Amino acid sequence: MAATVARVALIVLALAGAAWLAVAHHSFGAQDRIATLALKPEPTKADLAEARDLLPRARRLNPDVRVQQGIGVLEFRTGDAAAATATFRRLAAREPRNAELWALLARVARDEDPALAARAARRATALSPR
Repeated sequence: MAATVARVALIVLALAGAAWLAVAHHSFGAQDRIATLALKPEPTKADLAEARDLLPRARRLNPDVRVQQGIGVLEFRTGDAAAATATFRRLAAREPRNAELWALLARVARDEDPALAARAARRATALSPR
């Protein structure tokens, strides 16, 4: 009887592990696709729409801001500086000690909101002095 219980427990654990691996594979694939789209030589609005569609799946196992950072990069590179500014402003507020986010905010806000861009640049420099 104890051997049967142990086998059932082992099967349940194996199935749970397989399910977690399947979800992880799905999530990491979406993260990779967003990064690929963000780094394309000439991303399009369709690429941005695809990345936005992938976002919930990509964030399933990754609460890190890098996934959303890819969306902000795509927004900026497809000509929507206002959306990129909003995205990086939100991410920088979420991770106020992330110099990379502040530097990206400074870049995307340069034409949209020069005062914000200057503040963000100062913050990025303060967090990561040369």
